[in-house]
Amino acid sequence: MAWSLPLKKWILVVLTLLLAGCAPTLPPATQTPVPTPVAPTATQAEPAEPAEAALPAPEMTLPAAGAVPGWSQTETQVYDPDTLFDFMNGAADLYFTYGFESLAVRKYEDADEKRLRVEVYRTATYADAFGLFTYNSFGEPLDLGLDGRWASGTGMAFWGHRTFVQVIAPQVDDEALRAFAEAVASALPAGGERPAVVDALPVEGLKPGSVRFFREQMALENFLWLGPDDVLGLGPDVEGVLAEYDLDGQAASLLLVAFPDDQRTQDARSGLEIAGVDDLVATMAQGEILGAVFGQLAQESASALLDRAFAAFD
Repeated sequence: MAWSLPLKKWILVVLTLLLAGCAPTLPPATQTPVPTPVAPTATQAEPAEPAEAALPAPEMTLPAAGAVPGWSQTETQVYDPDTLFDFMNGAADLYFTYGFESLAVRKYEDADEKRLRVEVYRTATYADAFGLFTYNSFGEPLDLGLDGRWASGTGMAFWGHRTFVQVIAPQVDDEALRAFAEAVASALPAGGERPAVVDALPVEGLKPGSVRFFREQMALENFLWLGPDDVLGLGPDVEGVLAEYDLDGQAASLLLVAFPDDQRTQDARSGLEIAGVDDLVATMAQGEILGAVFGQLAQESASALLDRAFAAFD
């Protein structure tokens, strides 16, 4: 049966209304808020550069011409690991065991043609700078830098931060020596920390100026001969110290070595005890620390010295 035209229009209207009611309702358009830039606060600011960045290059600490009245500079040289042999042929290898990085040397002369040399060494760590100082230290205590020492008419030495300094001048008056040493010290930042193994040395009976810090066999054997082989298994990851003592008139040497792990400590103790080293009196191993006493003193006295040293690690 045919639909009448009005009825068709009515059906179309109904369908249109139904479809409109089924369409989803869309929320109004939104925008993602853009954060407003905020000026950095003190806690948000970039961290300040570490104090280490302020450490001047060795050549920048050398006294300039005229810094010490009556003295003029004659020559300046800077050395790195590739050229250090040019300055100390045959001895450079030992300085490499102390983390050597660079050296600046400047020579001076006065009107009487007396000569003086300033050497400023830069090392990898505080411990290495301290080690170079102990290897080269000489003379009497001096209030200059850290652990300053001087030998009248010969030279002065001190260390600080990652820097070892020595002023060498045979037959030069002490006033000039001191002036040059103080000029270098004033150009260096204060600071420096001795290795923990050094701080463990008992003070009672310790001979002044006898402390020697080392990492490898090459440095140790200049002060204590343990034979041609490296019986301790030393290396750049080791911190060791050797010091001389006077215990009630008996001379003794105390060796303390900090290894990176317990096994190397035990291996070092075994190697030392079977090496047949002369004057070895007593050994002790505890964790990562090895101790040994050499000399002609009684076993009881040697053991007591070791006990005092190891108490510092507790």
